[in-house]
Amino acid sequence: NRVLLTSPILLLFNKKKKVDNNSVRSNFTNKELKYYDKHVDFYYTNLINSIILFTYDTNKLDALAPILLDPLTELYEELDYAFIPILFETVFYNNLIDESFRNDLLQFKERVDKIPNEIWDWEYIDTHDEWKKLKIEAEILLNKIGISTRIFDLKYQSTITK
Repeated sequence: NRVLLTSPILLLFNKKKKVDNNSVRSNFTNKELKYYDKHVDFYYTNLINSIILFTYDTNKLDALAPILLDPLTELYEELDYAFIPILFETVFYNNLIDESFRNDLLQFKERVDKIPNEIWDWEYIDTHDEWKKLKIEAEILLNKIGISTRIFDLKYQSTITK
């Protein structure tokens, strides 16, 4: 499901820079935009799942290990992927999330980006004040968007068995 990350289009576009959200889709051909629009449910599910992960404690994250392999790494990578500009904008373009929540989502991503590297560790997720605040912010954000479940949607995930 992560083949899109290796797409030359995304590799060129996924630069760490601020992008005017009105111009994001103008950088792509109609054929490319149709491709992104066709896969919008995947991008939406990934975005919601990535925020849901931030509501989890270590026990819930650890329970996802057969699916996410390294839940702590996935915690950030899922969110980072969800905010690739063309994927993020496609969710709004297709009206899967109301435009009024764009800034809330971007602020949440910015908040996650500011978490110090020193506390990106299992031992802090349940105990550190920054993580506790982030869990509350994730809950509030999901409620604002109208997401009542906190169940990680598995429809685009594969389970690894030994």
